[in-house]
Amino acid sequence: MNRLILFLFITLIISCGKESSDSGSSSSTSSTSNDTQQNDSLSNESSGNNSSSDDSSGNNSSDTDNTNTSEKKVVFNSNIHNSLTAEWVEQYNIILDTLDKRIPVFANNYKDLDIYAWNSNTNKPYSSQIGDASGACICGNDQGRYMVLEIPEDEFTYKSMHRYSVIAHEFFHAYQMSISSNFNSGDFKIKWLSEGPAAVFESLYVQEHYDYNYFKYDQDRVDNEAITNPSIYESYDSGGDSNYSSSVFMTLALVKELVKLDHTESDAIRMIIKDFQEQNPGSANWKDVFKQVFSFSVDSFYSKLSSYQADINTVLPSEDLSLRVIFNN
Repeated sequence: MNRLILFLFITLIISCGKESSDSGSSSSTSSTSNDTQQNDSLSNESSGNNSSSDDSSGNNSSDTDNTNTSEKKVVFNSNIHNSLTAEWVEQYNIILDTLDKRIPVFANNYKDLDIYAWNSNTNKPYSSQIGDASGACICGNDQGRYMVLEIPEDEFTYKSMHRYSVIAHEFFHAYQMSISSNFNSGDFKIKWLSEGPAAVFESLYVQEHYDYNYFKYDQDRVDNEAITNPSIYESYDSGGDSNYSSSVFMTLALVKELVKLDHTESDAIRMIIKDFQEQNPGSANWKDVFKQVFSFSVDSFYSKLSSYQADINTVLPSEDLSLRVIFNN
């Protein structure tokens, strides 16, 4: 009897010890999966007349494993100068509200972004915050990163659609920063795959909401090198890309090639402007990610471009496309 009691007692101790070990392992796994490694960094947005530097503010951080799980949205702090017309301010608010529905920007890689907007007829009203920054960009200084929307006075005089489209363009970059830690940190700097999608997005927005074909009338200056030497548009130093016309052309040609593989036009656009970036391409692996997402190599695509004409009219998307369908929301 004593031996039986002793045997049962030892068995109980071993069983309790195993439960404790299993419980500890489960807790550790859960904790690890919820941890997010972050480091402060600055998006390297492309605007030739705007400088950028490392962000030391601590407001903008990069999730190195690109775990896009945040349920909180990025806070946009709008600083709108009174030099801008009431009509522009109204459209700015409408555009932001619409984009929040189509491409909500979640705080995966950064928490907030200050926006400074003014009419170019006013001399640098926010110089104490952003120095000499001008034009349109997401750029930064030693105080942090911010969005600049300097709207040229001529665009009001001649009612240029760019005064509105540029809002959608720069906010799309904010979206790219939220879904890709490598884009957010500046490690992904392939111009035609960064600016092409942003410029395509702004044109689709304008086409849908202003009934104006921005592709045809404002992104029509395609350089012949887009078909003869397309790799040059991987660099931000490349010329021949006025209003990103050549980058847009290459992006839309990629849409055409994906449609040939039986993707719908909407799906093809989403693959380029969303799915590719969500795979977090970086300087070292972007060509591998390209092939993974699109099923053919970058070099193969560049070769295909030689069969195109350097004319935006040959790659125009359907005019009835909607961002709601493209983003499934």
